[in-house]
Amino acid sequence: MIGLGFEAERERLRLVAEEIEIETMEQLRAQRLRRQRGRDARLGVRIRAPRRAGGSFTIEWFLARGPGRTLYLPRGEADVYTRSSLSAAMPWERRIALEAEQTFGEIRLRLRWMKQAELRLQQVLARLTQPLPGDQGADDGLDASSEPS
Repeated sequence: MIGLGFEAERERLRLVAEEIEIETMEQLRAQRLRRQRGRDARLGVRIRAPRRAGGSFTIEWFLARGPGRTLYLPRGEADVYTRSSLSAAMPWERRIALEAEQTFGEIRLRLRWMKQAELRLQQVLARLTQPLPGDQGADDGLDASSEPS
């Protein structure tokens, strides 16, 4: 896999995302304790490890609906979760999540750009290794070090 220094940037972004994950979960917990409501929606966020080598981590919001009942919220095609994608959350949870999404969305965007750049570079390198149309290379009988007479 072509790195272009992206692995270090992915790691930096993962660390930033994990810091925001911890801060956000602490904010949500503090608000739940302050409100003393156990039956409210229980929004949370988690950073998931890459599913395959060289892949990117993911940032996902979920609702905890009781022991063993976790509902992961779909983000859609955008880089950010929108107000409507978080509609199952309580309004105060949604406010906290949307604030965190400002940074999470930018992280997802940067991860997507890096992946696109890597894929494009792989395509370019694959194309550059192919002979040009009509190029016979070493079969033309010319020695690359000799000059034509």
